[in-house]
Amino acid sequence: MKIFLPKRNPASHKGSYGKCLILAGAEGMAGAAYFAALSAYRSGTGLVKLCSAKENCGILQSLIPEAIILSAPKEKEHFKEVEKAIEWADFLLFGPGMGTGEEAKELLRLVLEKGKVPLLIDADGLNLLSKDSALQTLAKAYGRKSLLFLTPHLMEFSRLSGKSLTEIENRGGEIAKSFVKEYHCILLLKSHDTMVISPEGELVYHRKKSCAALSKGGSGDVFAGSLAGIYLILEEESKTVKQIRQGCIAAILSCEAQILAGELAAKEWGEHGVLSQNIANAMGKALELLEEQGCSID
Repeated sequence: MKIFLPKRNPASHKGSYGKCLILAGAEGMAGAAYFAALSAYRSGTGLVKLCSAKENCGILQSLIPEAIILSAPKEKEHFKEVEKAIEWADFLLFGPGMGTGEEAKELLRLVLEKGKVPLLIDADGLNLLSKDSALQTLAKAYGRKSLLFLTPHLMEFSRLSGKSLTEIENRGGEIAKSFVKEYHCILLLKSHDTMVISPEGELVYHRKKSCAALSKGGSGDVFAGSLAGIYLILEEESKTVKQIRQGCIAAILSCEAQILAGELAAKEWGEHGVLSQNIANAMGKALELLEEQGCSID
C-alpha cells in the first residue's frame, strides 16, 4: 500500500493550513524553538505562534520573522496570554528545549488542561511527563478527548514506561503496544528503526532504514515541527477522515519526510556536515517527493 501527501490547494490561504502553537525553548535554548518553528513552516503550516523564554524572543524574531512570538510567562498569574494562544491554535506542540523546571511543568499542565486540539509532546515535555504522576493522569485524559502524539527516543521512552533501556531494546514493540493503550496516544518510537504505533496498539509503521545525517542535535525538534505541518496539510485536504487515522498517516509521512530531508541535505553538505536547519530547509523538497512518489507501508 502507498500513501501520498496531498498537493497544496491552489485556492488556499494562510488560514487553510492551520495555526500551530509551539511552546519551546528555555533561556539559552532558542535553537530548539527555532528548529521546530522553521520545520513547521517548511512543512506547510499556515501560521506558527512560538511561545519561548523572554530572553529568546529577540533572536527568534530575527531568525524567523514569519512566526508570531510570545514571551513565556514565569508566574501562573500571567498565563492568560498563553491560554488565549492555546484557544487560537489548531495544533499544539510542547517540549523542545523547554527544560524541566517548575515554569515548564506548569505550562505543560496548562496545555493539558486547556487544550482541545491535537497535541504533540516531545523532548523535555516527555521528561516532565515521566517525573510527574499528575501530568501523566492529565495526558492519559487528553488522549481520550483529542489526538495525542508522543515522540520519544529510546531513553525517553525508558523513562516514560519505567522499563530499562535493555528491555526497550529487546522487546520495545511489545512494551510500546501496552503503553499506547494506557495513554491512548499515537507513539513514534524514534531510533534507527522507528516505529509508529496507534492508540489501539497496532504497529502501523516500522522503518528499518534511517539516514546517518540525522544524528545531530536539533533533528528531533525538526521532526516535531514537520509532523505538525504534515498533519495540518492532511486536515486541509480532508475533514472527513477519522482523526486517529489521519494522525497515523501524518506520523508515517513525517518519518519518511525526515529521512528524505536528511538525504537531500547530505547531498549538499555531506553526511558529517548536515546541520538541523539544513534538514528543516530541505523539508519542502522532501514533501514534493512524497507528493510525487508517496511512500510504501506494509
